[in-house]
Amino acid sequence: MNTTYLSLEIKRIVRSPQFTIFTIGMPVAMYLLFGSIFGKLELANGLPADVQTMIKLAAYGASGGALFTGTRVAQERTDGWQRQLRLTPMRGPGYLVVKVLSAMAVALPVLAVLFLAGLATGVEMTAAQWGLVLVSLWLAVLPFAVLGLAIGLFGKGDTVGAVTGALMMPLGMLGGLWIPLEVLPSWMSVVAHFFPTYWLGRVGLEPLAHQGGLGLAVLVLAGWLVVPALIVVRRFRLDTARL
Repeated sequence: MNTTYLSLEIKRIVRSPQFTIFTIGMPVAMYLLFGSIFGKLELANGLPADVQTMIKLAAYGASGGALFTGTRVAQERTDGWQRQLRLTPMRGPGYLVVKVLSAMAVALPVLAVLFLAGLATGVEMTAAQWGLVLVSLWLAVLPFAVLGLAIGLFGKGDTVGAVTGALMMPLGMLGGLWIPLEVLPSWMSVVAHFFPTYWLGRVGLEPLAHQGGLGLAVLVLAGWLVVPALIVVRRFRLDTARL
């Protein structure tokens, strides 16, 4: 893996205005809105609504940041950048690893900013709980990084951003990350189980709620990791074979 290329990729993402506005700014604004609406309302899992809202919108922001990796990959395919990279010592697996790692790196500042917003608005957790939730969410974002890469390898530079943005809406709303499922119709709780974002939220809440089912959540997310990874490998081989 080329660490120099990885460093440049991360800097390029972080300096992007879209990263600041949409990946960080929007989840923070949503947290401030929904957190003020639900306040300290105690939910069925025993957690105050503001704690759960912060964790789930941190999950939403981090997964969105990872998923939008695909927009950069699609643009590079459109611009012929992947073709240029084949003239360098970097090999295909190294390119894919850099993209996934850069997506994971992007998720960290998103989580940090949402947690700072939570602290500023009075969210209370122990130091150990803050750390466990942060690490749990960050590791659980990996499937979204790979899924974003798969989308980028199939999409075009001028359309994949809109496709990804449209995808994030149902992932957030129907996956139960925007509004606590406890205050929504019961059928939405059933629908939410079919979205990977629901299981991402479950992983993030487990250090506090202790609802059980962590193994199932990890298993489901592993499935969402393995299947897109196989698609990525297959698609990338076909792309490079045509170059």
